[in-house]
Amino acid sequence: MCSGIFPGVFVYISIATIVSFLTYHHFLLGILVALLFFYIIHRKLQKSFYIVLASFFLMFFCFHWRFEKEIPPPPEEVQALFIQFADYPKFDGNKLSGTVVRQQGEKLAFTYYMKTKDEKDRLQHMLEPGVYCQVQGIFELPPEPRNPNAFNYRQFLQTQKIYYLLKVERISNCFLQDKTLYQKLLDFRRSGIESINLHFPEHIAPFINALLFGHDENMDQSVEEAYQKLGLSHLLAISGLHVGIIIACLYYVLLKFGITRERVRLILLLFLPIYAVLGGAAPSVTRSVFMAWLILFLSKWRMILNSLDALSISFIIFILINPFIIYHVGFQLSYTVTAGLLLSRAILQEIHGFLKSGIAISLISQIVSLPILLTSFYEFSLISFLLNIIYVPLYSIFILPLSFLTYIIILLFPKLSGLFVSILTVLLEYPNDFAVWMNGFDLFTIVLGKPPTSIFILFFISIIICFIFYEKDKFAKKKLLLLTIFLCPFILQILFVKFSPVGEVTIIDVGQGDCIFIRMPLNKGNYLIDTGGVLQFPQEDWEKREKPFDPGESIVVPFLKSKGITKLDRLILTHGDIDHVGSSAALFNHFHIGELVVGQTMEKSIAEQEVIKLAKENNTKVTYAFDGMYWTKGKNQFYILAPEKNMKASNNASIVVYAKLGKKKWLFTGDLEKEGEELLIQKYPNLQVDILKAGHHGSNTSTTEPFLNAIQPEIAVISAGENNRYGHPHQEVIDRLKDYKIKTFRTDKHGAVTYFYLFEIEKLSTMLEE
Repeated sequence: MCSGIFPGVFVYISIATIVSFLTYHHFLLGILVALLFFYIIHRKLQKSFYIVLASFFLMFFCFHWRFEKEIPPPPEEVQALFIQFADYPKFDGNKLSGTVVRQQGEKLAFTYYMKTKDEKDRLQHMLEPGVYCQVQGIFELPPEPRNPNAFNYRQFLQTQKIYYLLKVERISNCFLQDKTLYQKLLDFRRSGIESINLHFPEHIAPFINALLFGHDENMDQSVEEAYQKLGLSHLLAISGLHVGIIIACLYYVLLKFGITRERVRLILLLFLPIYAVLGGAAPSVTRSVFMAWLILFLSKWRMILNSLDALSISFIIFILINPFIIYHVGFQLSYTVTAGLLLSRAILQEIHGFLKSGIAISLISQIVSLPILLTSFYEFSLISFLLNIIYVPLYSIFILPLSFLTYIIILLFPKLSGLFVSILTVLLEYPNDFAVWMNGFDLFTIVLGKPPTSIFILFFISIIICFIFYEKDKFAKKKLLLLTIFLCPFILQILFVKFSPVGEVTIIDVGQGDCIFIRMPLNKGNYLIDTGGVLQFPQEDWEKREKPFDPGESIVVPFLKSKGITKLDRLILTHGDIDHVGSSAALFNHFHIGELVVGQTMEKSIAEQEVIKLAKENNTKVTYAFDGMYWTKGKNQFYILAPEKNMKASNNASIVVYAKLGKKKWLFTGDLEKEGEELLIQKYPNLQVDILKAGHHGSNTSTTEPFLNAIQPEIAVISAGENNRYGHPHQEVIDRLKDYKIKTFRTDKHGAVTYFYLFEIEKLSTMLEE
């Protein structure tokens, strides 16, 4: 970890910047931590003070300026805008999406919904990089996250220097001009992908395309999920290994053909940027290519550039070009793992033997990437480093070189490629099946949730301290101390995230549906009321998406995992409408559910019957609830106020839950309408409510005046989808709540609404400002 002053300066700045830019407001703290460690290790800070200071202020000014500069509001609707396609667009059912460039050179993310199959066929044949089209549409700012810890689409687009969405309403007058070299390279890449798809089986081709061209679409979902959860997904990303193999092979072959070393170096310098484009130009590709190019370029003047310097210089250059790139998970992992391995060179040099070296490399990579994995995916695999010991050599020695060789044979001698295709298919099928099998054991996956900023930084501090002491041969003398230092952030993560002392009620924004998360302090109980879901309308085959949107899979599951949740004690389904139960399957796939609570009603919907069947298959207790039932969890009390026994399933037969959580009395009404509200206040005339979850998404058939007059809530929360087709919430309901001076929150305007409580302290917050 201490291999020289010059690399040390840049690498510690780089690591600090990675740590701190994940949360921009802690940038200064990250730099101070880096300077502290630099001083502790080298004790020669004075000699490099100006380098550190200059680099810090340069990056800080650049990033600060970019973030403080407000992005201007999007333009009004355009009548005639010419755009150029920057890449091949993606066709997914009736949705067309991709990246385009305006005449001013500004990149835009665009979407367009095709009207007919003939139009789709025409556009598929016509659209490619370099094609110009006249479009009419609407500019929008990319949406911000609507739920805590949710995927930030706006930030993701900013990593690609895209600041606006273009929602196209009409495409016309498309034409193609002479293609640039870049566009021709994209064509070659596309033809290579199609060639792989033609020669390899459907379930194997996506893996070869990922290895050769960085194209990771159309992978088998179960295999892709297994690789991600087991920490193997980096094998499918083009990285330094790919670049190293290509450079070594080209260098050897060109020398054998009698080309001088100087010309070989020049050829490689010209080829590497081309390979970056062919490889998809992902952050891991550009990092590897730029580092290799920089080292090769300086070698002409016999300047030996340390790998740490090349890594750090490339990092700083990319940050200066686009500071938002720091938010790209691939960028974070690529630089962090590479820096960790290079800084640990002294440790690795002392380890002899192929197996021991493999274990050490895998373990170091796993440790240094752990904080980022928890921040981005909220979980990690205990056996990841063991599996990497098997999979990394398999991919490095056999699969990757054979993939390059097979592709060359397909290009030159396609009739002879069958044997190589068969060998590669076998080499990938068995590891993929094994990964899926291993992923089935939940015991190996540890869900800790998303670490707060302070714990995130503490993870890196403890890791750096442990590596420093190990390298200085002090590990044996202070084994217990080092173990404590290493485990400290894990313990704090478990105490303050997984077993948080703070109670919580979150009305999750699942679009047009209901989903409410209730968490008792110290993880004493985790409940979910409804799951959300999307009503599927009849579509022709050409309109159907490859992966239809499921709010359970895309919103609820990540939200729960970010809280460190692995088990739901109760899943309460108020009634059987799809927008309340439709995402139940995703929850059963990812979590152990202790008890399913459904209404004791007659003529249940097919969707509700399927969930009950799924619960029994998963050995989940099924409870049929009706008015009068109750339970207590610590100081929290829950009462079932409706439905009456054996009512016919309907909105008015929704389960109504009355709960005392923190200092507030809550009423969760499902889709209860006027009749159900009248029955409720007749049975419970003295019902006191502080916070009302309004019934039926704010429909004018619910939240009636007599009901509000009887329960007199202080706050109402309406769960409704943004711009939903039903017009929820209806204006009459909004006006009624306003007349009663009830403070109203809406998921369509405010995103998720969260109530926190700890002893006598309470706080209500929303994700978005209206």
